[in-house]
Amino acid sequence: MQSSLHGALPPGPERREFLETQPTYWLKRCYQALRRSVEAELRGYGLTLSQRDVLLALWEEPEMDQTALRERLGLEQSSVSRLVDGLVRRGLVVLVPGTHDRRVRVASLSPEGRDLLRRTPGSSQLAGERMVAGLSREEREQLVRLLHQCANNLVGKAEDG
Repeated sequence: MQSSLHGALPPGPERREFLETQPTYWLKRCYQALRRSVEAELRGYGLTLSQRDVLLALWEEPEMDQTALRERLGLEQSSVSRLVDGLVRRGLVVLVPGTHDRRVRVASLSPEGRDLLRRTPGSSQLAGERMVAGLSREEREQLVRLLHQCANNLVGKAEDG
């Protein structure tokens, strides 16, 4: 098996065997499973994970224009606009023109949005415990340390300690 691949292996046993040894493959599979699980739970609250992310961003920073929301959430501007507009229609977010530039739309949580967010459990509560079921406390701590280091590696930060 090649140690460094240039391009994807064709479908088949060799590709599956290669993927089974790749942390990126398992991280993606874990994220997808976690997201599906959390999304299923949030449906009972009438929310998607992306909508909840918008509400959480506005909880932490009470007023944000859509450019700041896009940067915070790492989404395309059109996706942020669609999410915010849907939350405005549901009365969960309020949009007002910016004070310095009336073309800028500044979003904030409505009282209804704040109430819904208070009632909605977080991802850790919804699926996080299930994700790490069977891991010891030490294994959980090690997993967090390793993931933290991987994230730092990707953004070019030295290990914190």
